[in-house]
Amino acid sequence: MDFTLDAEQDLIVQTVRKFADRDLRSWTADADRAGTPPERLIATATDLGFFDEVSRDDPASYAHLTRALRGFELGRGCAGLAALLETNVEPALAVATWGQAAAKDALFTSLSTGGLAAFAHDSRGLLTVVPAAGDLHVSGKLGPVPALAIARHVLVAAGGVLMLVPTSKLTLTPITPSGWRAACWATAQLDGVVVPADHVVSSDPAAIATLLAWARVSLAARAAGVATAAMEYAQAYAAERVQFGQPIGTFESLIRLHDDAVTGAIAARLCALHAAWALDARRAEALDLASRARVLAGDVVARATIDAVQIYGGYGFVNDYPVEKLMRDARAFEALHGDERLGRVLTERRLQEAV
Repeated sequence: MDFTLDAEQDLIVQTVRKFADRDLRSWTADADRAGTPPERLIATATDLGFFDEVSRDDPASYAHLTRALRGFELGRGCAGLAALLETNVEPALAVATWGQAAAKDALFTSLSTGGLAAFAHDSRGLLTVVPAAGDLHVSGKLGPVPALAIARHVLVAAGGVLMLVPTSKLTLTPITPSGWRAACWATAQLDGVVVPADHVVSSDPAAIATLLAWARVSLAARAAGVATAAMEYAQAYAAERVQFGQPIGTFESLIRLHDDAVTGAIAARLCALHAAWALDARRAEALDLASRARVLAGDVVARATIDAVQIYGGYGFVNDYPVEKLMRDARAFEALHGDERLGRVLTERRLQEAV
């Protein structure tokens, strides 16, 4: 099996790595404290092509493997800012793939003028979706969702339906959670919001499952990047911090702690890339691989960031040092898009009961 990147992939990885190391890492502490992204984030990312990558006319050409490679590097830089840079992909891909002309016109016109779109999965079943004269009437609470506070549209997966909704129809409440603080989160209240039939993107369960797989692979890649960053910071600190006359990085217990975390991060990255490759190859197992990659990466990033804080000792809990933020950021990877472990357990139980 050949793991060599092609020329385009290699260029993208090198470019995004430089952007993450030079810009995202320098912005992340101030953005986290302020709970808002830096003003120059969108302009800089636009120049790098982050918001003009999904073709309205040829969405099938989109490369999830390239996205996963990019997402890993963004996760190394800042998880909260990475969420904003990735926010358009699911809405644009879904609408381009399954949407009607009206939905495509609304979304892609907005995106072409600098608008952002968010994706929200009603995994807890808080929304009520009622058909009425061909349209849908939607009520309930949505979120929290990253990027929703500044998005012009949100693609909602609820009640077995995918629908594109302008955020102007929603009552938004911006929030700043502990993780991804700069990601412009919000909750939304929907009070009988009418979604026209031509803005219903799909009612096919397979489409929703595919969309969730796209999102899960991206989350997995970014989580692996955060885990890797935690160990990079911890290793640098352990080489400088001296106790008992020697760097703490020479202590066997910390060497083992660091080594196990690096092993986990490498495994999570490979699982994410494998799932992304399976999506691009349209393999039958792609959806399952995406779910498992996201679960593994969520476990790995939670453990790696806690271990990084332990290597820092008491300083690890001080926000003057980067790993405290990374430990908070790790929680968001487990919170989005539902509990896949529970979903697999329930599915397996139903299958057994049907036998």
